[in-house]
Amino acid sequence: HRPPYPLWMTPLEPAGPPPCRLFFARFLQHIRGMLSRIPLSNQRHLLAGYSRAPGRISRWVVFLPESDSDLQLGSRAEMIHLMGSMAASHFHFLAVNKPGLKRRGKDRVLFEASFRRSLRVEDALATIAAVVPKSDKICLIGYSEGAYLAPEIARALGSRIEAMVLIGGGTRGWFKEELSHVSGRGKAALKKQIGRVRRAKGSLKKWNGFSCATWNSYAGDVTIEALRALPGRLPILALLGQKDRVIDLKATLRDLISLEGKKQLQTKVFHGCSHTFDGHWPRVRLELVKFFEEMK
Repeated sequence: HRPPYPLWMTPLEPAGPPPCRLFFARFLQHIRGMLSRIPLSNQRHLLAGYSRAPGRISRWVVFLPESDSDLQLGSRAEMIHLMGSMAASHFHFLAVNKPGLKRRGKDRVLFEASFRRSLRVEDALATIAAVVPKSDKICLIGYSEGAYLAPEIARALGSRIEAMVLIGGGTRGWFKEELSHVSGRGKAALKKQIGRVRRAKGSLKKWNGFSCATWNSYAGDVTIEALRALPGRLPILALLGQKDRVIDLKATLRDLISLEGKKQLQTKVFHGCSHTFDGHWPRVRLELVKFFEEMK
């Protein structure tokens, strides 16, 4: 199995690269990460960022970022920032970028066309298939939108998944989560708005930051359904912010608590933490270090 050809390397001559050039290429891969163009369905593509740890390692951390993420290079520095140097040393790293993200700027047409839940899952699976050898094991880490998707991707990959971390992700459909933040007349008015968005199922018209088509693709309770279907032996860590006003925190906690007796699931709520986890990423890193240490 060979990963896609990295964009920053020029094609090698038939006789192979000089030793110094090969060493430099591997050094850049280790420090910067590699960007590879992954072909997707419907003539779409994305840039996947990844890097390899030194030594004979057959385990990967696959990171699924938030919906408005910048381009991730998949570098060792990004990985260490996420989970600490000791834990990072035991894994290769793959960041599944959104279609449309470029080195500079964004192809907004491609980004919007790909911002559908089913396509997000399909694209992540295609990226993993292209980059990660079939015999290697995977630890999924999802943040925000990525945390909604991770259980569904884990379910599709089956026994290849050896752990999963969900950071700032809810468990319910997005319309339900929007309604959870209002009450009284405000809730009645919001229900009317959501009704109009539901009827405009395939529309690209924006509502609350996303197109109607995107909102409708995230309407179902797919995340909790996928979580329930995962094997009980799979280690799962859920990190949530006590002041998160994006997800339905109460429903998410109810769902996760209902699973704790059936799954190897740990749930941690950070006091004073919002959906962005600003000021709390050092603690996220500490929790990930502990989680991966317990897996050994």
